[in-house]
Amino acid sequence: MSIDIATRGTSLHVTDSIEQRQCVLRMPEPAAAESIDGDRFYFPVDAAARIDTESITLGSYVATFVRNGEGDVVAQMDRTDGVDLPPGEYLIELEQPVKLYVRVEGSLTVETNGMTTTVGTDGDLFVAGRSRHNHPAGTITTTEEPREMMRAVSAMSSSLKTTSVERSYPALRGHPPEIELGDELEISDSMVAADAGVRIEVPPRLRFVYAVAPLAFYLGAEVVPGNVPQLVGEDGFSYRLDGPGGFEETVAETLQQTLLFDCVARTEGFYEVELAERDDVDALVDLDWADLYGRSLSEQLDAYLSVPFERIADCVPKWKTAGYVAPEPENAELLPYLLDDLATIKTPAGEATTAEQVQTDSLFDFARTGSSPDAATLAGPTRSSARSTGDGGAQTPEGPLPDLVEPEPTGAFETVWADDGVPVGGIKASVDGYRNRLDQIPSEEIGVTVVVNDEGMTEESDVAEEVYGDDTEFPFDLRVYRNLTTERLKAVLETEREFLHYVGHVESDGFQCTDGRLDARTVDSVGVDAFFLNGCASYDQGMALLKNGAVGGVVTLTEVVNSGATRVGKAMVKLLNYGFPLHSALSVASKQSFVGGQYSVVGDGDVDIVQGESIGAPITDIEQVEDGYIARVQLYPDSDLSTGGMASIDIGDDRRQHLAPGVLGEVFYSDLETLLNDAEDDLVRYDGEIKWLSDLSQ
Repeated sequence: MSIDIATRGTSLHVTDSIEQRQCVLRMPEPAAAESIDGDRFYFPVDAAARIDTESITLGSYVATFVRNGEGDVVAQMDRTDGVDLPPGEYLIELEQPVKLYVRVEGSLTVETNGMTTTVGTDGDLFVAGRSRHNHPAGTITTTEEPREMMRAVSAMSSSLKTTSVERSYPALRGHPPEIELGDELEISDSMVAADAGVRIEVPPRLRFVYAVAPLAFYLGAEVVPGNVPQLVGEDGFSYRLDGPGGFEETVAETLQQTLLFDCVARTEGFYEVELAERDDVDALVDLDWADLYGRSLSEQLDAYLSVPFERIADCVPKWKTAGYVAPEPENAELLPYLLDDLATIKTPAGEATTAEQVQTDSLFDFARTGSSPDAATLAGPTRSSARSTGDGGAQTPEGPLPDLVEPEPTGAFETVWADDGVPVGGIKASVDGYRNRLDQIPSEEIGVTVVVNDEGMTEESDVAEEVYGDDTEFPFDLRVYRNLTTERLKAVLETEREFLHYVGHVESDGFQCTDGRLDARTVDSVGVDAFFLNGCASYDQGMALLKNGAVGGVVTLTEVVNSGATRVGKAMVKLLNYGFPLHSALSVASKQSFVGGQYSVVGDGDVDIVQGESIGAPITDIEQVEDGYIARVQLYPDSDLSTGGMASIDIGDDRRQHLAPGVLGEVFYSDLETLLNDAEDDLVRYDGEIKWLSDLSQ
């Protein structure tokens, strides 16, 4: 069992040992926890316990649903609401990194002040947890033949936990089975298409099969050969997938529109929330959501797709992942991980670029923020161990740099590239990284290792040593090493640790050590899960770490000026320690420096080091205007938050839920003091600088 419920003094700990997630609740006095059967809870749970206490307090605000014993909603909590109900059976749902349920048999009080949520009773109180552990349920073997690939892709929807509109919730989609290439097609009897009454017809070629895979997965549709790309359903429904924007664009828009409308329709079902996007959509279309909620999928799609996409395009939430996937057989093994994020998939589109152009573009993008380094800074030392060119320019690393490509913009939070070349600003796909994550062994402590192999780079390491693991709720083991030999660095890479932050010189053929270079390709087994290689041209070494056991990491694509790299490194430390996963952290940190555009993510970008306080990674952008301040709350995706989730902002007067990830809203403040009081301890970006909101008052 992955979930453990235990009391420690006045703290109640609900721990997911597989996902390394923990929720801590407070009690008025020490209490005991007695394990019970989870059948008392309306929803499926992994563990449950009776807690000998009269109340528990969660140290954050969450949207709270109160249900009766039959699962019907009897109350919904707002940020400053209070609920007081007579004796009965009640179930409270708390959206946390570990899904929490609190059952009360007796009177019920629920109070929230916008910062905490307290559940109290004069009767019995029970707590249960369900893991968000989301691993593939088995493996499908397929040949390279497109018709058999179609059958394999069709079976991906076997992981759907529902075919109703509630599948728009990420937690109800499940992780698709893995795909492996083999000599014959092998699909378990338990892995069949969800059979929602819809099929997708496309020509039997991989570029068509890959592109419709996410749509087929989401709809529970079977993919079959056909001359014309189209959706075909019951009662004569059909919809062409080769619209004016082309086949791939039409498929992506169909997926986006269907999910958006499902999110609106689900407000008529089990979760009757006030959704901001429903207001937006209702202003543009005339659909009967209550009627559509109970209709068949074919009837829903017929109504949904009668609305031109252009009419509602601005209402579509920002997508988490877009995949550029070359139509090669081996890339089929990446599909389950892209489908788990409900990524749109297209044939790779982009232009080749050079290291010099990447550096120029990075500098230009940074200058557009109103900042620009001086000539001395640009000509400063880099993190390459090679000697200077002698003309005052940047140093050039020894050995070849990777072939770089500039992907066409996707508009998604992250762009995954599965083709030749290394994407600038994107994620280089690695099936090794994804699969290595499945093999992770949970540990009792979060191990963070900082390696500083150059005494001239101590500023970044000092910040890392000060900030990493600065959290009293969770156990950390921080180790800092300096000036390692090749043998000692090899031992560090082989040691089981959650994260490695490397500061020093890197070449394509190895890490610079005191006695030479260590090539990660010579390390038989890498024990580090995630990494940040803050040295020059560290891409090749990062990919070697993935090949030999790591899950994901941040690397550099070119040589980077030391002062700029330090700025990126310090920002990454702060963001990772706040709970941001690798890709979301780099998205924010890269804007802090003129070398930010020279970094990229390899492998699984959802890896995080420290658990955040809530689902998603929030940051508040504060803009000073003539008569006050505008606070804009943006929620970045993480492994717990994907397309179709929802959240509310904890400032201002907007009480509605918003589809997430993305910008949840903005609030105007006439004075800074009120803003500080509303968003205490939030991580913010003010005048381009990442800082704690409390720092603004100093």
